[in-house]
Amino acid sequence: AKKGERDFWLTMVFLVRMRTSQGMMRLLFKNDQATMEDLMLQVKDLTDVEPVDQKLMLMEPLPSRKKVDISGKDIRTTLAKVPLRKGDMLHLLESDKLRVKARPKPEKKKDETQSSSSKQKAKKGPHMTFKAYAKIAGEPVIPDFSTYLTSQTHQRSVNSYAPNIHWKLQRYRHLDMFSFPSPTALMKFYSNSRPEIKEGMSRIGIMFGRYVEDINPLVEQNTLDDLKRKKVWDYDANGVRADVQAIYEPPQEAMTTGARFLTDPRQDIVQGMADAMGLEPVGLCICKAKAPEDKKGFQTILTAKELKMLARLQGVFANEKGFSRFACVVLVHQDTIEPEAYAAADICMALERDELLGTVKGEPFKLKTETPEGADPSAMPVIYVPKDNDTSGGTNQAKIKVNPGEPFPMDFFIVKVLAAMSKAAVPLFKHCEFPVNGKPSDLKSYMQRHQNEGFASKFSDFNLLLNLPEFFGDNETETAVEVARCIGAREEFPSELCSKLDTWFIAKKLF
Repeated sequence: AKKGERDFWLTMVFLVRMRTSQGMMRLLFKNDQATMEDLMLQVKDLTDVEPVDQKLMLMEPLPSRKKVDISGKDIRTTLAKVPLRKGDMLHLLESDKLRVKARPKPEKKKDETQSSSSKQKAKKGPHMTFKAYAKIAGEPVIPDFSTYLTSQTHQRSVNSYAPNIHWKLQRYRHLDMFSFPSPTALMKFYSNSRPEIKEGMSRIGIMFGRYVEDINPLVEQNTLDDLKRKKVWDYDANGVRADVQAIYEPPQEAMTTGARFLTDPRQDIVQGMADAMGLEPVGLCICKAKAPEDKKGFQTILTAKELKMLARLQGVFANEKGFSRFACVVLVHQDTIEPEAYAAADICMALERDELLGTVKGEPFKLKTETPEGADPSAMPVIYVPKDNDTSGGTNQAKIKVNPGEPFPMDFFIVKVLAAMSKAAVPLFKHCEFPVNGKPSDLKSYMQRHQNEGFASKFSDFNLLLNLPEFFGDNETETAVEVARCIGAREEFPSELCSKLDTWFIAKKLF
């Protein structure tokens, strides 16, 4: 536009200048009756900085030249009452973790002499290790939505509203791989699940194992990426692996949308014996029938009920910062059975922890947000998903606002984890045949089958060890714990323990 035309348009609008790290920007309004909400949304469009993250300072005119923070103003306040005058200067403050998006630079013409291989983009997986992500972008913070929902409704500022949630895959994962030293535990769990699978239902179990931090042995050599450029950080280094040694099947109720746990009277005994073996719960195992594929490409592996249960369990086994390595392995009954592993994203954990997620009747693979009793509906986090007629499976940009109670696909709440059989890890248990709730008759037949083995081999069965406290009785609980400790440490049984076991075998007529 010519200078005269530009001046004409400026007399017809209410203009406010804003200084950022990317240069000077202009905010245009019809008049000074526009609100703070209008201003903050326009700042977001120009800088990609969310309203809750904006720190706006008003530069007062001469002679004071003081900076006044206007970010805490009520979003309904008009610009005239801030007060903002035409031509005033605002400063958008930034931090190390908050940067205004750079304006797009003109693309350089590619050199036609470049080889075809150098024109290809560097390969990059959907998820990186948590340590790699924290090194690049800083450690993420899990939001606490309950603090926003309990805020006073009168005179709310934009900072008092819960952050919006956009359809976007989590770029990191806390657990990178499930490793199975032996397929025996998975095979037995699948065999036990056959009755439920025939009825179109699922069965669940808790996997016990140990977390191991993987350090890539080729870190020093693997210094170049696909474009032969020097790497700043090795994305394959310092991952976390879970070595699964056993699967415990607690009392449960099978259902078509996902099984649910029942009260387990042996929960304390199981946890105590697992601690003695040096094992901990590392994941949820689900065996289920195959569901029909979604026409739009959305996932049909985990149901909404199963994802909510996984998110809840991840919260139970989270650390002090709220991060959890707990995940799940899914066995789908089909011609070729291959374990698939997933975890709930941190944002899904936060929503489930604050009781904001609900299932949708008749749509097992969709979730909805629910407003807690006594909370302000306007303070609920807003979720944006792709258009309803989008058939990309959620890869397109999210533009549709989801209101509380409306169903939405949950793919962006799921993080993919690897699952593989381990060639290097050694199985901790030699046997996997004792029933979950064994009886004395089961114990006798088991010992007869393994009568030629030593104590360390005979007792090397996870379910047998869990039943030992009941078989030994209250007076010999320490003996059961000592047996579990020796098995977990791969140690030979001391002579004193062997003497106690000999006496017990004679009393129970197990020889």
